[in-house]
Amino acid sequence: MRRLMSAGAALVALSAGFAVTPASAAAPGDDSSARSVAMMKADQVNATRDFGRLSKDGQKAFANILLAQQALTNNQNGQAQSLINDAEARLEKAAKDSKAFIKAEDAMQPVPSHGMPKRVAASGVPLHWLPVGGEYAVTDTLAPAQQTALASANQHLKAGDTKLVNQDLHVVGTSVQYVVALAPLEMISGDVHRASVFMDGDDTKSAADALQNAVDSILFVSGDVVAVTHPSAAKRHKMAHSPS
Repeated sequence: MRRLMSAGAALVALSAGFAVTPASAAAPGDDSSARSVAMMKADQVNATRDFGRLSKDGQKAFANILLAQQALTNNQNGQAQSLINDAEARLEKAAKDSKAFIKAEDAMQPVPSHGMPKRVAASGVPLHWLPVGGEYAVTDTLAPAQQTALASANQHLKAGDTKLVNQDLHVVGTSVQYVVALAPLEMISGDVHRASVFMDGDDTKSAADALQNAVDSILFVSGDVVAVTHPSAAKRHKMAHSPS
């Protein structure tokens, strides 16, 4: 199965509303890949439900992580520090988010178009997963007008304008897959906390490495994997800041 987009590249696109990403078609006889690609006809999409699966604070936190990376690259250290601090605060708030759910990473199947993240969690260890972004993807080859409509649908989804999402997908006219970016809350909270500590010590290189660890931890799954639950354990959960 060809991996079309790295996690880092996809998340940069995510901060701008996700790029239009083709979803890899399952190879003949590849049942596991087929299960991970849940396609829907355009007129069956419920954009309000799909947007509702995402964490508002989680989306903003990850956008800030990506912006902080850019700021560090541009030697805008003060701006990076502010973005990191805001990301850390939002992740702490998201720990109580009803959108977070508990599952072991190896119990979920990544979408074939992205594959496994570069940095994986320990096998069998339950973690809190936070939906930090979503996109619609297709397997069919699209005409230019359809490509534009799909890109517009993903921009409108990011903005929460679900009525326009459905209008855009009507123009797309083919089956789509809803892909969700999941962040392992314990792991990335530790990464962002370490980045903040490194910034306090003027160690921008280590701060950038910590932020990259967070980006490398994102898991892309089919939207039907995401259970919108309210685990009571999340409210009592104490965020771990142990080194990766």
